[in-house]
Amino acid sequence: MNMQPRLDNQLVPHDHCYTFATRILTGGYVHVVRRRTNGWYGPFSGDDLEPAIVTVERPGTAYTLGHTMVHQAVMEPDTVTLFVRGPRRKKSSHAADDLMPPKETWPDPAAPGEEAVESRPATLSEYEQMRGYLIRHHLID
Repeated sequence: MNMQPRLDNQLVPHDHCYTFATRILTGGYVHVVRRRTNGWYGPFSGDDLEPAIVTVERPGTAYTLGHTMVHQAVMEPDTVTLFVRGPRRKKSSHAADDLMPPKETWPDPAAPGEEAVESRPATLSEYEQMRGYLIRHHLID
């Protein structure tokens, strides 16, 4: 599940290490797929991107995006998506480095003493909050 992402992260065009499929359950977002002007692989900056496709995603819509595609999704409040990722296809993902928020603003690590990382498993408390949110919004029983 993808719920309540940080607004500053939504503004950063990025790719993924994997192909993924998503279905919008509630809310919605403006989705911008970008065209890279410096090739399909490796690092890029905001200057290496041009808008290609802009859509408005609503509940019930679904799509699949390949691991080389650069995109961004600016979500409405209370948006919940089901996000299913495929196998890892490359060592790392990339984001427009010149548009990234400073590392010191990233979320706290999962356990005391661990370094902040771009992605980590949910803690038990975060899982319980997520489950409660989904129940309150009638997305699960």
